Amino acid sequence: MKILLIDDHKLFALSIQMILGKYKEIERIDVITDSKQLEKKDIKDYDIYLIDINLNNISEETGLELAEKLIKKDKNICIVILTGHLKLMYEDKANKIGVRGFIDKNIDPEELIKILKLIYSGGRYFKNIKFEGISHNNLTSTEIKILELTRKGESIDEITKKAYISKRTVFNHLNNIYSKLGVTNKQEAIYKAQELGYFF
Repeated sequence: MKILLIDDHKLFALSIQMILGKYKEIERIDVITDSKQLEKKDIKDYDIYLIDINLNNISEETGLELAEKLIKKDKNICIVILTGHLKLMYEDKANKIGVRGFIDKNIDPEELIKILKLIYSGGRYFKNIKFEGISHNNLTSTEIKILELTRKGESIDEITKKAYISKRTVFNHLNNIYSKLGVTNKQEAIYKAQELGYFF
């Protein structure tokens, strides 16, 4: 397997390169850890692309956004998310855009190799993809904005000004949020949204 790892944590990336490079199944593993490398590197002709979700030092895009862009260019590209952000929302999104796997960064190397071999042979790996309810609790961009402002301690009056909507509309959005998340108040909504990955 020829692998390209895209991760802005250089120490982690180099460690993975060293560890996986010892396995006979890995023909080659290259890493990209900064924006200059991403701009210059020819990222074609790899069997598997391992991408982290958080790429702050590499790209303005998240790993999922980068993955989606690459998949739109080449539907046969094999992308695997390797991340510490193990939110169910991210896993669901990765599956929907055509990513082949979603893996915890803390995984044992032996297990990682097994999963990569599975994916290389045409399989897929999503540990929690059968989670019930994730499809119906997706919040709209407006609902996320209102919840984010609420999380920051903004009052209803302040939210109406910043979101350019009426108080009644704010309350309607909050009720929709509570219904989607299965909660009854603002604090529960904020906690549940964090749990699902709407906020870092």
